Amino acid sequence: MGGLTADEEQRAAEIEAQIVEQERVAEDTRRRREGRERERIDDAGRGRTAQAGGLAVQASEEYAYVIRDVRRIVTIGGGLVLILFALFFLIEVAHVVRI
Repeated sequence: MGGLTADEEQRAAEIEAQIVEQERVAEDTRRRREGRERERIDDAGRGRTAQAGGLAVQASEEYAYVIRDVRRIVTIGGGLVLILFALFFLIEVAHVVRI
């Protein structure tokens, strides 16, 4: 009473084997997906590192341009100040030119 027949036990074992197989396939799929996702994250991280290195090189080149431009601005500005000082001296102090 209440027991299973041999056919029912066999059918239950087959169903259980199918369920176990489906769980194994699902677990393998999940692991592969996580592995691909991890690789994608690693690749993106390496890309950022390479990009950051490229940005550092690009920034150093830009700084070289900025330094050169600032030197030109200081040189031209200093020259203009000297010219203004010379004109002031000639006009106001030496009275070479009368306005």
